Amino acid sequence: MKNILVINVFLVGLLSGCTTIHFDKGENSKPTVTTQQWHHNFALALYEGSSPINLSQACGTGSWVSVKTELTFPNLLAGALADFYLPIWYPKTVEVSCK
Repeated sequence: MKNILVINVFLVGLLSGCTTIHFDKGENSKPTVTTQQWHHNFALALYEGSSPINLSQACGTGSWVSVKTELTFPNLLAGALADFYLPIWYPKTVEVSCK
């Protein structure tokens, strides 16, 4: 049983690609602060379980330079393990860069 789980997780990793979406503000300044957090979607990614990122709160007094939404390998692995019987959880990593 454990071997089947490992094989399935490996196959899901091979058959699915990691995705990255960048939102750049267009400024050429180097970011000074970068924060990361997981964003959670449920039910075939139709329902957002996490609140949207508040850029004013994430950057404080500075302004945002870029926002990156990414499906990383840890997100894929956690989602695949949770969705072994029923596909309900779709985590992604959101990275906000501020100046």
